[in-house]
Amino acid sequence: MRVHSLHIGKIQKVNGANVSFETGMLKNSVEGELFCSKSGFEGDEISDTKHHGGEQKAVFANSLQNYEIWSKYLGKEMKIGFMGENLCIDGMDENSVHVGDVHKIGSIILQVSQPRKPCFKIAGVWDEKNFTKEIFKTGLTGWYYRVLSAGSCKAGDVVEVIEKDAANMSVMEVNQLFYAPKQNEHLLSKFKELKTIAPGWDKTVKERTDGIYDDSYMSQL
Repeated sequence: MRVHSLHIGKIQKVNGANVSFETGMLKNSVEGELFCSKSGFEGDEISDTKHHGGEQKAVFANSLQNYEIWSKYLGKEMKIGFMGENLCIDGMDENSVHVGDVHKIGSIILQVSQPRKPCFKIAGVWDEKNFTKEIFKTGLTGWYYRVLSAGSCKAGDVVEVIEKDAANMSVMEVNQLFYAPKQNEHLLSKFKELKTIAPGWDKTVKERTDGIYDDSYMSQL
């Protein structure tokens, strides 16, 4: 389990067939060590600070193995970092990463805070209108970290799991509950044991169960 690559991005304008928007999702790889504060990696820019960034979404990570899956889905080679991740990690994925787990990467101490809720900008960047909803369906979303202790890391650093959350609920299980709560009621007891998930997820799951959750942010193309 290692950092395959480290990425930061500047805010850019994307002009799609049906929509134009600004995003910091198009991230380029960084050579050498990079400092990460409680608010994220130095030099990384965020366009939509209402829905991205902050303590609960300070660092975004994605599995290297997801790129093979999505390249096949899109029918083209994907540039690593253009899914918006700061950390592209080899050997970890949504099934093996658990909410609340604490990871040491370089000298940074990070805690998994929540899955990513994919928005329409992913579909816009890759010019595939169903891409965001396919990510939602499969649960291959990547995950966010909160920063417990600032520090620095670089590509090639080992990801060391130094603490596990007692609930032992994977990012994939949270995504399955989020996507289809009524079909995954057996996961509710685990979810209720989670003390480390970002605030608001209990409301999210209830609204999905009640059929009143507003998911328009996924399909604005």
